[in-house]
Amino acid sequence: MCSCLNFYRVGDAICDEMLGLLEKFANETLAKQEFFRLGVSGGSVATVLSEGMYDLRSDFSRWQIFFCDERIVPEDDKESTYGIYKRDLLDQHPEFPKSAFYPVNCSLTATEAAADYEKTIRKAFKLENSKELPSFDLLILGIGPDGHTASLFPGHPLLDEKTLLIAPIENSPKPPPKRVTMTYPLINNAKICLFGAQGQSKADILKKILVDKDQTLPVTRVDPKNGRLVFIACDGAGSLIEEDPSRKPSN
Repeated sequence: MCSCLNFYRVGDAICDEMLGLLEKFANETLAKQEFFRLGVSGGSVATVLSEGMYDLRSDFSRWQIFFCDERIVPEDDKESTYGIYKRDLLDQHPEFPKSAFYPVNCSLTATEAAADYEKTIRKAFKLENSKELPSFDLLILGIGPDGHTASLFPGHPLLDEKTLLIAPIENSPKPPPKRVTMTYPLINNAKICLFGAQGQSKADILKKILVDKDQTLPVTRVDPKNGRLVFIACDGAGSLIEEDPSRKPSN
């Protein structure tokens, strides 16, 4: 993993630390450029963000929020990642700009939706006619119990995708089977990749990622080439990781 790895152990819950870093990174970015471009995930990460994002102090009109992966289901389906943010953030706080979100068009097939979303991202970055890779300011990613992140699963052919930035997946080992996901070329071009690990159940997998550096685990292959890699863990999730000065957060 990259040398600019920060490891934060934060007591019982990661919520406040994750939201605090999000606010910090967003406002630092907006002091230098027009937009803050963020990629968000589902699962427990979505719960933290959708319930706490509104209380951050930032100019949300200058945020552009994309999805690290999405399930090809209607937005009112319980499996929809965008649906979580719509229900728990946008519907609860109508003043939050809905236009900040760039959802995947899930009325399309997985293949069509992936191609469409890659075009959407390139357009937002003003790179429609360029081979240059978009560089997200921050991607907030989850850690599955099997070491998957986004919809990149152990042993799946998409781990070796080199051309597509957004790829379809028709046979996800975790339901629902049809999804789209960011691939490593896009993920590893981000300025910051941030992972959150909550609960004792994440202790073993976090040790395999940070200590054993098990390359069979998709999370371990997240390695932003010109960026920072940040892990936030509660005491339970980080209990098998010895204190190491190289993993302590930098000021």
